[in-house]
This record gives sequence, C-alpha cells and structure tokens, in this order.
Amino acid sequence: MMLNVRCYRRVLPALLIVLFSCLSLLPGRQPAPLFLVQVQKNQPGLENVLWQEKIECLLELEGSYLLRLDREENLKLRSRGISFKRLAFYVHNRVYLVARISRAAELENISSRFSVLFLEGSDYLLVARDPSELEELPVRVRRRLLPASGKTLSPGVALPAEFVWRSVKDELYELIAAEVSADNLRDRVTALQNFGTRYAPTTGCLQAGQYIYDYLTGLGLPASFQDFYYNSYLCRNVISEIRGQTYPEQVVIICAHYDSTSDQRWTLAPGADDNGSGTGAVLEAARILAGRPFDFTVRFILFSAEEQGLVGSLRYVQERLDPSENILAVINLDMVAYADRLPEDLDLIGNRSSSWLVDRVAILSELYGPVAGKKIIDASFVYSDHASFWDRGIAALCVIEDASVPNPYYHKTTDTVDTLNFDFYRSAARGSLIGLVDLAQVIRPGYPSTPKNFNLGVGSHASIFNHLKGVFLSWEAVPGASGYNVYRSLEPRANFQKINNGLIYDTHHVDVLLASDSTFYYTVTAADSLGRESNFSRVLSVNAGISPVNSLRHLLWSFFGFSWN
Repeated sequence: MMLNVRCYRRVLPALLIVLFSCLSLLPGRQPAPLFLVQVQKNQPGLENVLWQEKIECLLELEGSYLLRLDREENLKLRSRGISFKRLAFYVHNRVYLVARISRAAELENISSRFSVLFLEGSDYLLVARDPSELEELPVRVRRRLLPASGKTLSPGVALPAEFVWRSVKDELYELIAAEVSADNLRDRVTALQNFGTRYAPTTGCLQAGQYIYDYLTGLGLPASFQDFYYNSYLCRNVISEIRGQTYPEQVVIICAHYDSTSDQRWTLAPGADDNGSGTGAVLEAARILAGRPFDFTVRFILFSAEEQGLVGSLRYVQERLDPSENILAVINLDMVAYADRLPEDLDLIGNRSSSWLVDRVAILSELYGPVAGKKIIDASFVYSDHASFWDRGIAALCVIEDASVPNPYYHKTTDTVDTLNFDFYRSAARGSLIGLVDLAQVIRPGYPSTPKNFNLGVGSHASIFNHLKGVFLSWEAVPGASGYNVYRSLEPRANFQKINNGLIYDTHHVDVLLASDSTFYYTVTAADSLGRESNFSRVLSVNAGISPVNSLRHLLWSFFGFSWN
C-alpha cells in the first residue's frame, strides 16, 4: 500500500500538468495575458538584463523602451531589480499607435475618442479598436503604429560622441553632385502633384506608384512592387536597385514616402513638400546613378501609407528583409524643399547607434550640397520611415528641413510646388546623393579594384613566454595591385586606422592582439604603383575575448605557427 501511495505522489504532478495543458486548449480558453509596459532608461544593467532575458522591445524612445511582456517575463524583470510602468494589457486585435500631440486642445479632443496614455515629452500611446478609427485623428498629428513584432535589445558597443570622417573635397563627388538638376526636381514634384491626391486609399496614390515604377524602369533599372493591404485598401511600395559589383550583399538604402494627406485628403492633397520633395530627390538620385558601378548594392525605395503610421516601411522590414543581406545604412528623405529662413539648413536625425551615419552625411552635405547639416540624436523622432529600420537595429537617419515642421502648408491643400525653394531643394538633394554615393562606394575609373572575399578568423599561438591571440585576415588578389593596406577601428563604420607600416604584399595578414575584450572592426584596400588606393572592402568584426563575428575556420594558417582556439 505504501508503494502505491508513493507512485501516486510521483504520478500526480505529471497528470496535473497534462490536465492543465488540455484545459488551455479548450474552445474559448483565453491565452496567457500580455502586458505593454514602459521601462525608463538609465537603470543599472538594464540593456544587459533585457538582452539576457530576450525581452521583446516594440519601440525605443529617447528616455524609455516600450516592451511587451508575458507574466513570466514580468516576474523576471522585477526579480532582477528592473522597475517599469504597466501601460495596458496587450490585445492582438487592437491597434496601438504612438502620436506626438503638442497642443492641449488636440489632446483633449483625441482623449475623448481614444484611450490615451502619456509616454514622455509630447508623445502618447493611443489604443484603437480598428484602423479605420485612426482616420479621425487630426491630420497635423504625427503618428506611427507599434510594430507587430519587436527586436531583442543588445548591450551594444560604446560609441564616441563624434566620428572622424574625411573632409577634403573629391573631384568625382563634385562631378556627380553637379548633375543634380533643379528643373528635373521641379518636373518630378509637379508630376506627383498633378495626381490631385496621393492619399494612400485613393486611385491617385496607386497611379503615382505606377508613375514612379515607369520612371525607374525607363532609366533601365529593375523595379518591382511590394503590394500590401491596410484597412482593406491596396497599397504599393516601389523598389529598385543597382546591384553591387564587389559585395552585393552589402546594401545602402535611400528612401522616401510618396503618399500624401491634407484636410481634404480624399480629393486634394498635392503634397509637394510632404513628400513629393523627398520622392523627387530619390528619383533624381536614381537618374544620376543608373549605369554607375558600385561596390555595394544601392536600393531605392518609395513607400506608401506613411501617413497612416509608417505602414509601408513597417511592411517592408517585416516581409522583405533578407537575412543574407547586411543593410549598412538608410537615408530617409522627408520634406527637403521648404525654406522658412535663409540660409536654411537640414536637420539630420538619428538615434544613438546611427550617430556615425549622421556625422558622415552631415560632413558630405556641407561639402557637396553645400548645405549645413544640423545633427540631432533623438530616438523619440519616430514619425517617418527611418524609424521602421531603427526597430530592427539598422542604422538610419531622417533628412528633413526642420524637425519642428514650421512649414505653414504642412498637410494642407496649399502644399504646392510654388511654395518650394529650389535652390535649397537642389542643395539638399546633392548632399543626400553624395552621402549615398559615399556609403555605397562608387567604383572609380583607373583605380585598383576593391579586394573581394575579405574574411577573417581568430587563432592562438602558445610559446615558452606567452600565449598570443591573432586575427587572421585574407582576401583575393587584385590584378595590377602593388600591395594592400589593412585598417582597424573600435567603431563599426568610422575612425579606421591603418595598422601596417608598409604595403602588405601577400593576400593575408595576422593582427596580433594583446589581452583585450574589445570588438575590433577590419577592412582592407588595394594600392597600385601610383599610390592610388581602392575603396574599402566589406567591414568584418571580431570580439577578441570571445569569437569572430565572421570566422573562416577552414583556413589553415599553419605557416604562421598558429592554431585555432
């Protein structure tokens, strides 16, 4: 009898688990609740905890994160000393929107129609039952939908406040920038304005998308539509590219949204500045660069339904991101042709991990626009298509005439081509074009080719005196090259320093590392007998204390006397 009791006690817990599992599958059984919470930044070890627990972050603002937690994650954060504010239950059939509401009267009006929760500054979380309810929002209120899925935060790397980039004018860049035509920009914006309205649900917007597609294919570029439905109406992103010749998997994106809105959006929304200007600048970049060779792939994307909360770009990052690609940078152009004062500058807005990109484009914009770029690091500026890429940890910046939008014609029927300043517009288009050219690495006639198949791995060598760790670098030989240079940095996209004193004549090199847990970034160039140097290869990284990010372990470096860890 005692044996039976013991067996019963052992079997009972398993039976209860099976029973509760079966009950959870019964019709009408509610899934475990999810919570939408706000976590203030600057809590000790916060990012490490979120990374270790693989907590899903739906949105980052300047001072906080919006997270979606289940009950277990809720308890884990509390047990690890992380404080947070619970905003609401997360219900999958609800629509969650972050909106910037700066006027008290607007806030009062919106609060009477929606569930409104304060986040920070002028940013609020709105909850709606259906996307159609969002049509009731005032057209001046900036908005963005919360993505259906988020990213897992990582501790990241320590980034400097400023990045060093070359500030000497380049003759080829000057020639390319000079091709930007104010007349062409005017023609593109006028053509878009002539559709009457490009409000996303209208046929005018679909026709504008077809116009963009036809323009790109007319340049000899491949183009495609990304069709999607929002609130039951068809929308189309338009995508085109110039495929890179050396590392096509490395991609630089220039983008803009082509849809428009106004207080008479169904019938008249000319949207010349917002955002015919950004669209026109992307199309002008495509015209100038079509037929030019690049090391990396240049991708042109024109998004639809941005005015509905970044719907087009959200769909792009949800459905079209290719894990085999590495998106190096995104330049998003949104309102770049209205000057409320002269001389006008450009606001270049990034989050902290995009700081290097803002610095780089700011220098190039000032050199080749010429137009001054005002650097703004503000993770809360999530109201244009760059923010959809921030959600996925991709470096992106927004180029805009003014973050505060002083344009008196903004989202009105009077946003027409005659209100634009084409001298400023041309300068803005030139600056962003050269930023794109520089990032994608235009191939220069007569210069050595960029080394292909750059790879690295980590190995170690033990001797009587010490134990050394080395980074093994290899690449393909470049015809006509006299030698090669290897560069290293502690940042992923800037501040590279040459580590070899003289040219390297082999197609491999070892960088011996002293005791360090830092992440190092490497790239290689080829040089010829005239001292001309190629573009950088792709950038690869390795954590000296752990393992390579891109390791080629099949390489046998026995002739160096090294063995793999």
